[in-house]
Amino acid sequence: MKKIALLAPDEERLDEIKRLLAEYQDEVVFAVASLRTGAELVKGLKRQGVEVVIARGESAANIKKENPEVVVVDVSITGFDLVRAIEGARQIGENIAVVWFPSMTKQIECLESALGVHIKRYNLTSRDQANVNAMIDLAVCEGADVILGGYITTTAARERNLPCVSIQTGNEAYLEALLNAKSLLVSLQQEKQKTGLILTVFNHAYEGILAVDENCRITAVNPVAQRILRVSGNSGKLVQEIWPELQLENTLKTGKEEMDRIFSVNGVQVLCNKAPILDGNRRIGAVAAFQDVTKIQMAEARIRKEVYSRGHVAVFRFQDIYGSSKAIQETIATAKSFSVTEANILISGETGSGKEVFAQSIHNHSRRAKGPFVAVNCASIPSQLLESELFGYVGGAFTGASKEGKAGLFEIAHTGTLFLDEIGELDYLNQGRLLRVLQEKAVVRVGSDRVLPVDVRIVAATNKKLAEMVAQNKFREDLFYRLNVLNLRIPSLRERKKDIGVYASQFLKELSHERKLSLTSGALVVLKDYPWPGNIRELRNVVERICALAERAKISAAFLSRVLECAEIAAKASLHHCAEAQAIQAAIDQCGGILADAAASLKMSRVTLWRKMKKFAIEN
Repeated sequence: MKKIALLAPDEERLDEIKRLLAEYQDEVVFAVASLRTGAELVKGLKRQGVEVVIARGESAANIKKENPEVVVVDVSITGFDLVRAIEGARQIGENIAVVWFPSMTKQIECLESALGVHIKRYNLTSRDQANVNAMIDLAVCEGADVILGGYITTTAARERNLPCVSIQTGNEAYLEALLNAKSLLVSLQQEKQKTGLILTVFNHAYEGILAVDENCRITAVNPVAQRILRVSGNSGKLVQEIWPELQLENTLKTGKEEMDRIFSVNGVQVLCNKAPILDGNRRIGAVAAFQDVTKIQMAEARIRKEVYSRGHVAVFRFQDIYGSSKAIQETIATAKSFSVTEANILISGETGSGKEVFAQSIHNHSRRAKGPFVAVNCASIPSQLLESELFGYVGGAFTGASKEGKAGLFEIAHTGTLFLDEIGELDYLNQGRLLRVLQEKAVVRVGSDRVLPVDVRIVAATNKKLAEMVAQNKFREDLFYRLNVLNLRIPSLRERKKDIGVYASQFLKELSHERKLSLTSGALVVLKDYPWPGNIRELRNVVERICALAERAKISAAFLSRVLECAEIAAKASLHHCAEAQAIQAAIDQCGGILADAAASLKMSRVTLWRKMKKFAIEN
């Protein structure tokens, strides 16, 4: 679409200009327009998308008057044009009469002495033909040899067969005008983009926005503010009439910002910021931005539900890891070194040794700290559902799927860290799916063919020996090497007995509340002699049991030994239950899911089998 139009006074001049500006033919609409037709012609061009018009003299002035929304570039008559016209007139006679409008005759008068000619001015007061003829008659009566002027002057002179010279605009003026028009068009487009952006933000902002001028009259109110204040449009009323409690006039007087003020307007509590609008150092208005407090609270609740309740924020840092033993200090140093890289990390360690604490600390120490930290326990999600949880699904992808679809954990973790806990529990099929994502750095939702690129760092954790599982064909070798780029082993409590007392004291402090419990030296020896198969998690549980049972502030070795005996019994019972559950599951698998056969192989009734399945949450 051509956005620039160039108007010439006649066809002959138009052809000349076209030849001059041939390289710009694709950018400019060329047309002939007289003083009378120019304004009407521009109205039509405007409908075609023209935004800048190039015209000359009074035609330009008339177009501006009739089409104020169109930018008009006036083709100025240069000093060279005047000199050429005067030289042409001097060839005819010495007494030159300039019949034109005052703004132009003054320029010619300045050239009189420089060129050594006698020029007399006859100023036109209007374009009326009678006025033009009267000035020409006066010039002839006063001895003019030649009439000098613009289009209407020379036209009238020729009709009366009088010697005349027309002041023509030179080609360089049209070229300069076109370059100016192109520059103006670029500025217009930039201004439109800025205005469009401001209007879009203004009209779609969550906040209500109210602006006033230096007299405190309302100049702008966005839709949110209109709804809260119950006004329509930019009323032009004094802000005191609409919202007197706001006291925006004080912001104008003082020029100081006021932040986080709470007001009540039309029964709605709002949180408001006020600020002056400045032009340099001069205050030319003020603006208030405000939000419904109820909506802020709802948004905060939604954010907490969506982010924090899902565990997408890492809360632990390296300073949260206690211990002064050499083993733990070396592990922390290694983890810090790993955190500044982008490579995948495999964290190995016994149950309860703090693998997730290290994973979160690594995330918070990395450049991804501002991104999400998404944790998933691979053992807690049934293998049939794990694919949809990790990679997401589209609406209706399978029975029971949400009709809106769901983003997978890889998408949620984009630009952050995905923590895959108990990675050794992942079944072989899902191991292959995970490997594909790690290789391609993209996911495809279940039921979709659309590839979604993801930028995720993987930190995996296991309490199993994955290398042995690879040798037994229970874990994919290629996935193992993808995950095991950097390996971090967390030492057990047995390997850092020096830290047991530190953890115990810290847990006592946290869990004893107002009671000030402490361990005797004998109790510390008992703690250090205990093997701690459950590591830090077990130690915390024991300390919690101590806080519940202790009757004295000093925890003795004898009391602690009794508590630890109970812990050992509970641990053995837990292991027994675990072994029993595994045996039941194995029997069901071997019998192809037929419960009667599974019960017979286990030497129990079907009712007992069903009861134990319910107890251990075993599904068939």
